[in-house]
Amino acid sequence: MEHHVFAVWDFMSLLKALQRGLTCLDTPWLPVGEPRLSRLINEIVLGEESDLSDRGEAISHFELYLRAMREGGANTTRIDRFIAHLRAGHGVEAAFVEAEVPDCARGFVRHTFQLIAEGELHEVASAFTYGREDLLPGLFGVVVAQLDREFPGQLTALRYYLERHIELDGDEHGAMGCEMVALLCGSNGVRQAEARTAAVRALQSRIEFWDGIAESIVLCPEPRN
Repeated sequence: MEHHVFAVWDFMSLLKALQRGLTCLDTPWLPVGEPRLSRLINEIVLGEESDLSDRGEAISHFELYLRAMREGGANTTRIDRFIAHLRAGHGVEAAFVEAEVPDCARGFVRHTFQLIAEGELHEVASAFTYGREDLLPGLFGVVVAQLDREFPGQLTALRYYLERHIELDGDEHGAMGCEMVALLCGSNGVRQAEARTAAVRALQSRIEFWDGIAESIVLCPEPRN
């Protein structure tokens, strides 16, 4: 969780890049592009940035994940310092150094921000959909089953976070993302190929990130009794 929280955080920047490209976030407001795309991305933002928690209050999924980390005893020092440095106006790379962010998390976030800076909207949408939204419900379902076996009645915030993603991404956001990619690509073969490439690269980045997390777990000293 101490590594994965950086993926939870950078997901929001990926989402906001899409919202910025598909809607008008400036004043004076002007209509932008296809209203269906605006509705799709705004509905996803609503769920991710201001969902209802298990306590019934509005909360972002990032903040809900931080709550789950603290409940489970995970150390939030690095992500807290990282966010504090960003709030202070430091760039992402400087915040990496100052917060001592693990290398595998840095690599994953760098891939995200390179895509945001250089990718076309259909590429960003594809990475968002097939590297994030479409991928996670199945993965999180396995984690929830494991929580049931190993920690029955515990880690309620983490369970709620995972179940909300299974529900939203599996039933709503995943389908919205696929429609968004289809609308952005249309029948343009070049765009379709670029979208596939972006999805593959996002998945490769995810695999490298998971491999780094796995290595960190293996190298972690055994807890003392």
